[in-house]
Amino acid sequence: MKIITDSTADLPKELIIKHNIGIVPLTIHLGDRSWKDYYDVEPDEYYRLLRKTTAHPTTSQPTPQHFIDAYSPFVEKGESILSIHLSSKLSGVFQSALLARSHFPGAMIEVVDSLQASFALSILVIICAETANRGASLSEVAHVAREIGPQIETYFSVDSLEYLHRGGRIGKAQVFLGTLMKIKPLLKVMNGEVQPIEKIRTSERLLNRFVELVELAAQEHSQLLMAVGESDNAEVMTDLLGRLERIPGISLMFRGKLGGVITSHAGPGALGIAYVKNVLK
Repeated sequence: MKIITDSTADLPKELIIKHNIGIVPLTIHLGDRSWKDYYDVEPDEYYRLLRKTTAHPTTSQPTPQHFIDAYSPFVEKGESILSIHLSSKLSGVFQSALLARSHFPGAMIEVVDSLQASFALSILVIICAETANRGASLSEVAHVAREIGPQIETYFSVDSLEYLHRGGRIGKAQVFLGTLMKIKPLLKVMNGEVQPIEKIRTSERLLNRFVELVELAAQEHSQLLMAVGESDNAEVMTDLLGRLERIPGISLMFRGKLGGVITSHAGPGALGIAYVKNVLK
């Protein structure tokens, strides 16, 4: 079984290689330059470019043809394909994948709307890869994806809501616009879109709130799978991760960096955590 996702999963390269995951990239546009997300520009370089420009970044989804090209080699070999993608409420990536699927009548292809983004999508992809490695069929793994995807909790904070606002991904978090500049907005991906949670006034309180949320989840489920990361905010993430790792029952899948597309909408300085009950025990 071949598992394919898109570049908004922000999967670290070592996990892409380990699980043999196919990545269909979105495209980043900044000023008069464009890059294929994940393939053409490293996160740290993109953060540097973003901080020094006055241009606002935009992104574009893959076309159905990009997915046809990604699926074709595996269809020709008779392999089954599980294609898991960014929330359909945040992008048209899922729709492009569905249109590509219709190009292969009779092929064993399942296309799944994760209702997630970034590290939460990564967690789902890895869970599916591990499930497939244990011998599950395509339909069984697709069922796992559709069942577990909505259960993953994703919380994040941004330095500025302006990137989400300009990029059209702010959702109901627009209620935070116009508040004090020093506010640290705590946001959540819920039902596939960005939702406001709290307005927090200090960085210390923000980190404590992240920890409180994970502690509550760990008390409920006893064991959690977790992924964390940031966009040009490594020192603060190191602090946060040190606190999170002291919580009993946490299994850290990886610490990553937000890729170009997600950073284009979240901005530099973002922090993100994603977790779900450990279904790989």
